[in-house]
Parts: sequence; C-alpha cells; structure tokens
Amino acid sequence: MATNDTGASAPPPNLDGIWPLVGRDASVDRAVRALESGQSRSVFLYGPSGIGKSRIQAAVGARLEASGWLVLTASGNPALAAVPFATVAPAIARGVENPALPTATDPLTLFTMTSAVISELAGGRRVLLAVDDLSSADSVSVALIAQLAAAGTIALTATLPEGEPVPDGILPIASTADSMRLDVPPLDLDEVTELLATVLGAPVAHRDALELHGRSHGNPLFLRELVLGATAQSTLVKTESQWHLTGDLSGTPALRDLIKARMRGLAPEEQDVVERLALCQPLGVAEFTRPGAAEALAELESRGMIKVDESGHGIAITLAHPHYASAVRESMPRIRAISLLAEQADIVAAGPMTIVDELRIAVWRLDAGRPSDPELLIRSADLAQRAHDHRTAERLAAAAIAAGADDPEAHLLHARLLWWLGRGPDALVALDRAEASTRSAPHPEGRLAAIATMRAEVYGGDALGSERGIRLLEEIEQALPEQRQMFMLSKATLVLHLERARDSLEITERAAAEMGDSPFEQAVIAMSRAMPLSQLQRSQEAVDAATVAVAYSETPGALIPTRRAQLALAHALLEGDRLPEARAVVIESMHSAIRHDDELTTRVDEFLMGRLFWAMGRLDTAARWFRDTVSGAELHGPASLRSPALGFLAIIACEQGDLEAARAHRARMSEGYSTRQDTLSALSEAWIARLAGDTDAAAAIMLQRAETLLPRGAYFVVAAFLHHLARLGSRAHAVEAAERLAALEELTGAPEIALRARHARGEASGDAALLRSVGAEWERLGLLLFAAEAYASAGQAARADGRGREASADLQRAASLAAACEGARTPLLSFTEGSEPLTPREREIASLAAQGLSSNEIAQRLFLSPRTVNNHLQSTYTKLGIRGRHELQL
Repeated sequence: MATNDTGASAPPPNLDGIWPLVGRDASVDRAVRALESGQSRSVFLYGPSGIGKSRIQAAVGARLEASGWLVLTASGNPALAAVPFATVAPAIARGVENPALPTATDPLTLFTMTSAVISELAGGRRVLLAVDDLSSADSVSVALIAQLAAAGTIALTATLPEGEPVPDGILPIASTADSMRLDVPPLDLDEVTELLATVLGAPVAHRDALELHGRSHGNPLFLRELVLGATAQSTLVKTESQWHLTGDLSGTPALRDLIKARMRGLAPEEQDVVERLALCQPLGVAEFTRPGAAEALAELESRGMIKVDESGHGIAITLAHPHYASAVRESMPRIRAISLLAEQADIVAAGPMTIVDELRIAVWRLDAGRPSDPELLIRSADLAQRAHDHRTAERLAAAAIAAGADDPEAHLLHARLLWWLGRGPDALVALDRAEASTRSAPHPEGRLAAIATMRAEVYGGDALGSERGIRLLEEIEQALPEQRQMFMLSKATLVLHLERARDSLEITERAAAEMGDSPFEQAVIAMSRAMPLSQLQRSQEAVDAATVAVAYSETPGALIPTRRAQLALAHALLEGDRLPEARAVVIESMHSAIRHDDELTTRVDEFLMGRLFWAMGRLDTAARWFRDTVSGAELHGPASLRSPALGFLAIIACEQGDLEAARAHRARMSEGYSTRQDTLSALSEAWIARLAGDTDAAAAIMLQRAETLLPRGAYFVVAAFLHHLARLGSRAHAVEAAERLAALEELTGAPEIALRARHARGEASGDAALLRSVGAEWERLGLLLFAAEAYASAGQAARADGRGREASADLQRAASLAAACEGARTPLLSFTEGSEPLTPREREIASLAAQGLSSNEIAQRLFLSPRTVNNHLQSTYTKLGIRGRHELQL
C-alpha cells in the first residue's frame, strides 16, 4: 500500500491497464515518414519479446489511419501456421458483405480475389497491412502478402522476433531498396524513469529506477511485470511523494511463466548448463565438466539464451537475462540446488585456484548451507570488500562470526561493512564486540585506535554526534598517544562537520607533518585538505587536492574507492560554482555507489545532486533529489542526511512561495537542529520568517549565523548567508550584505565571494548596468535563479530611471530565466504588479519549452493535446510578461 507524505494510506496506482508508449517517438516518426512519402513500401521491426515492436507497429498504424489510410491488421499464430490463409483472412473479413475468403489454392486466383476485397474496403485510400509476428504466419498468407506488396496494393509493416529470419516468401520484399529495417532498442534509463513516473503517478527514486532499468534490461514487458510484482509484494512503496524499493525484485508469476516457457524443451545437458549458471554465474568454459556441455553451450548461445564475454582475462559465461536466473532458481528443487552448488564448488576447488575462486567457493558453499571454515569466510569477506561488493562481504563476515570467528579483525570488518550499508546502529554493536575481543588480546593499541576511529565516524553520521565523536577521539588519544595521526584526521573530519573549517585544516596539516609520503598517505591527506579548503573558499586549491586523491584512487590496488575520493572533488567543484563539472563527478560517484551497495556514499551523492540543482535554480528537480535523500535515509540508512535534506526542502518550499509546506518540512527535522547551532535550520527558519512577512527577523537570523561562522573560517557558508540576505528584497538589508561581503572578499580574495558581493552591491545601489552584468555572469555559470533575480532587479532599476526599453529587455530576460527555475517565487522575482503564479502544469510545460521541445513533443511526453500545451504556454506568456516561446529559450 502506498503512503503519502503524512504517512496516511493512499490508493495504489492502477498498473493493470495498457502502459503508455514512451521512448518510441523517433521510431514511430521514422516509419510514418517513410511510408507516407513512399520512400519505403515495407517496414520490418525486429527485437526481443516484450521490447515494444507491436506497440510501435500499432502507433504507426494509428498515425496513418488518422491521415486517411486504411489499416488492416493481421497476426501470425504458431498454432495455425499449417492452416492456409489463416493469417490474412481475419484482416479482410470485415466491412464487406460476403467477403471473399477463397478456398482456391491457385496463387493467381487468391491474389486477384484478395486484391478486389482490399480495393473495395479501401475505397480509394492507401492501404497498410500490419502483420504481427510474421515469422509465425502460414505459408499461403506469406506468399499472398509478398504478392500484394510487390504489386503495390498494400504497404506493409511486420514484426519479427530477434534472431528469427524473414520468411523465404517475404525475403524478396525485405531485401529491396525501399524496405526499411527498424531494430527496436531497449529503453534507456531516462525513458524508464519517465515511464515509471507516468504509470505510478509519482517519480521513482533514482537509485531504484537504476535498479529497475538494470533488472529489466530496458524491456518494457519485463519492467511492467517487475513493477507489478514489487507492488503486489509491497517491496515498491511510496514515501516522500516518491516510490522506493525496500526489498528484492522477483517479478510476477506471469513473467516467471514467460521465462519458463522459453526454457521448456531444453535437452538434459542444456538444462544442466542453465541451472548451473542460474546458481553460480559467471562460469568459465572449463568449469562445465559434464559430458555434452560444450555442445549444450554452443546451442544455448545460438538461441540467445547465454552470453559469452571475452572482455576480461578469460571467457565468462552468463545467462542472457537476469530474470532467467531468478526464474530457474525459483523452479529448482532445493535438494537439486544444494547438489549443484556443492558440486560446482568441488569442481573449482579441484583445479588451480585464485583468490577470486576462493571467494566464489565460499559463497556457493554458504548458499548450499555448508559454510566454509571461519578463516576462509573472513578472507572471502575481505576480498568481496576489496571488490566493493559490500552486501556479499557483509553476508560472508556475518557467517564467519556465526561459525566461530571471534577475533577483533572479523568484528571490525563486519562493523565497517555494516556502516557502508547504512546500518549505523548495527555497526556500533559490532564495534562493541570488536572492542571486547580486542581488550583480551595482546598489544591491543592499534586495534583499539581503529575501533575508536570508526566509532567516531559512525557518531559523526548522526545529527548530533560530531561533538560526541570528538570527545571520544580526544579521550582515546590520551590513552593511546602513539596512534594520534589516525585520530587527528578523524577529528579533522568531525570538526569540519561543525563548520570549523580553519581548525579542520590546521589539524590536517599537523597530521600531514607526521605522516609518511606513500601514495596512500598523501591521498588521504589530500582528501582531508580538500574539504576545509573548499569551505575557506580556496576553491582551486581544494580542487587540486581532491584531484590528487581521485588520481590515486584510480590506480591499481588503491585503498581508497574512487567514488569516495570523488565526493571531495564534487564538494570543491560545487562550492567553487563549477556546477557542470560537479554534476558529472557526482553522477559517476553515485552510479558506482549504487552498483556496489554503498548506501553511505549513495546518500551523500543524492544530497549533492539536490544541492547542485538547487544552485542551478531547478527547484522542483532539487526537491526530488532531497526527497530521495530523506526516503533513502529512512528506508536504507544512514540517517545522517535526513534532517539536512528536510532543511533544504523547507528552503525550496519558501522559494516557491509555499509557507505551509516549508513549515511542515522544518517540523520534521530531528530534535536538536536548532537555529543557533545548525546552518540549514537557521536558513530555513530565516526564509520561513521572510515568507511570513517578517523580513527583519529573517535578516537577524542570517546575520547571527554569519557572525557565528566567520571566526571559524566557514567562508563559503558565510558568503551564502550574506547573499541570501541581499535576496530578501529589502534595500537596507542589501546594503548591509554588500558591506559585509566586500569585507569578506577583501579577506579571502575569492572570486566566488566577489561575484556575490557585486550582486549585493547592485541590489543595494539599484545599479541596472551592474545587475545586468551580474545576471549575465550567473547565467554563464548556470546559477539561473540568481541570474533571473539579478535581471529582474536590473529591470526594476531601469524602469525607475525611465529607461523603458532596457527595463523591458531585462524583465523579459528575467521571466525567461525564471521559467526554467521550476516555480521560483522569491522576493526579487516579484517584478510585475499583480503577477500571477504559474500553475504546476504551466511550470512543467514552460520548463520543457525552455529546453527546446516543440508543442507536439511536449504533448506526447505529458499525454496532452498540442492545443492544450499551446493554451498553457499562452497563459504562461501572459503571466510572465513575455511575447513568445523564443523568450523561454535559454
């Protein structure tokens, strides 16, 4: 059952109907153009079952029928393939009294009579015959279709399964120059995301859309059955106005039956290969030892049921689709599965083994209920961790502990894996066990230091845990002074959580002076430097340091995952106003984190995506990412970014003029997030006060927070607060913001602060030329909301000075930029008297139009008529005071 934002039950979406056709416009358009122009007389659509060939064919037919064509439909049927004329007969047995359904076997008579019937049905119209599953058509129909097409009586569209040849009788038609072949591709990630949002009525969290795309291989039929199965089993749930997966995907019985049907008829040797792959894939060729295995592999490959990958050091064989594996496993008796797993483990163990083979054997024996000895399980868990397979590694570590492994390293490894999987409380329990085991061992100092460091990191992931973690590190440092380097870097991270950037950098530099010069140590120091440098607005130094860490992480055997190093680089780029570069880094990091079940990094990346789009002014998109963060933290952990994401949601609601939503988001933040102690609490409270009409209260909160953070060196945050102060729409507060930003610019020399200072100075002075140049610079950087505000203020200033033409141009530019800001209604954007807010639908259409989509394209994407789209656009132009679509282009 779905839930709404308040937790109340909401009716589930109706998923049983026909799903909309998404991502196929280009294929439909191409086929229609070719047939209408006469460039092609036949179009053949190829692709695997469920990919959408028939839907595209139907859409082509509907478009042509709307253009005045007669469209006849026919379908091949394997059960009727031996019945002459069975495929074509239903197509012509309509609309004609006593239609000719000849029993004659003479091809000429059959052609003549059928042509006459089609001519009578057409009444002078052009005719399309759409044949679904042509490869299953009876031979008489195939020959007749070929004659009709060759004579020009019909144009033809036909679907064929992937790998199936065109029937011999049609081959002369398919091989002509005026025949078109369309290979229907899988849906890409964006198309799957759009389709899911449409049918579910709300977006799917990005990480889960990625999972559904990967598991379905972009096949719409498989996707549909996966979603139906997940909703039926309540593993796809709605929270925060978004859908999230909370369990494994298994699909529906219909999907499993569909796959099992393809598995029927396999020879015993082929069945054995498929079952082994379902349980143990990937396997090498030499790891199939049963008689007849080589021939079975060749046959299965020719039928498209297995994939052979030669891109690595050897040959890896897998089933062609992940659903094949799940369907086979579910239908396999448990005793048979245990036997195969144990046998395959023995086969691999009998030969020369690598450490990867050890891992495979450990997993197979664990799956068979016969876990290996604890030492092998721990070695395998460590190997899986190094391969970034955190979920498998945690399972192996837990099995090792259950089998008797009680040494500190086992518990510490288990704790680390639990933390990466977002399970902070469980990680603390594992650390308690590690400490108890360590204290009874000789020379515990090093392990106690590692345990304390990890415990402090887990504390730091809690909303109020940074100070607790710092106290822990300081206590343990007194007890273990020889381990101080490790403690110092952990302490530097926690100090930065408290926005003490200057102290964080100082601690890092002290640690650097005591550490060695190995590549790993230098990379760790570089990562530790990058974050405080970024807060100090020494942006290029921060980027350079983070780049060193990323470069090391990409070397073979590096001890730092690249996705973790990329977090430091993304922060530095974001806080240096280099948004396109930051976005590329975050996306790469996030997709790696999702692939490797690294929930900790995934949450941070989702949060960074929200910050990026918020900085761009894409408010609705930013809110979706912050909702991903909130729901992900609640469902998967860790909880550390839940309240900060809610703070941003409150700020965005204010910037869109929704006071009620802003207050609701703020109320959901955890206890302890106070205006005096937390930046996002302060900023959200300030914007709530401004939206409620108390500008002075908003300004007081912003100034208090800026004054608190200035001595700590958190210059990025200070500059942001002062820039927000200048955006409140008050000339007096803009004057104060300008003065303080000018002083901060002089202190730092940071170009990012200089731009904000120029903007504040323009707002304070009403200098239209200055504001116009600031707007152009914000636009160049991609910070569109700030650009819109600067142009709006420039227009207001020019209007006040009596420069009407300049004012009109500035305000039109502001309106154009604001249209891409997804509902922004900030004080500086109130530049037309009595202006009406855009409705959500108007905002959506204006944003798509601003991206260059035509009215027809927007209509198809949103399932509206082009007339409705144009009506919404006209209303938008009126509200924004602009003249047309060209002024929405960015």
